[in-house]
Amino acid sequence: MNKRLRPFFAGTLAAALVAPVFAAQAPAPETIQAVVEAAVQAGHFAQADRAIAQVLAAHPDSAAVHYVDARLLADEGKWPLAQAELQRAERLDPGAGFEHAQALKAFTAQVQEHVQAGPVRSSSTGLIVLASAFILTFVYLMIGIFRARKREVGPDRDLSG
Repeated sequence: MNKRLRPFFAGTLAAALVAPVFAAQAPAPETIQAVVEAAVQAGHFAQADRAIAQVLAAHPDSAAVHYVDARLLADEGKWPLAQAELQRAERLDPGAGFEHAQALKAFTAQVQEHVQAGPVRSSSTGLIVLASAFILTFVYLMIGIFRARKREVGPDRDLSG
């Protein structure tokens, strides 16, 4: 499939799946997850956030919905929020009927690992400082070369030979 058409089809699929999710009294977790995953794959995180927020508003005591929200937050790199939603889901359904035990264990470990690691530090700040130092050094040297040539030539010397 054409790479430019993938987001369109994924967004269309997400929109088609959203209507039944919101119309249903108790949406199936698989349906909610399909909507969120389709939006995420299309790069529409805001759409996925809106969808999950509406479902959470309609079903605040659904462990499955909180679990899907935790997965979405993890996809967005919001690990502390993902941990809070995961804990909420586990409190609502201690038997973890909303996910297979192995998948839940793996996801819980992934969330814990990222939360304990803390925020990721960007190396872009160091690169900016290094580039600025390089530019300033280059400008300083160019000014020095220009001044040295000006002194060699002098204002009263003729360059025509």
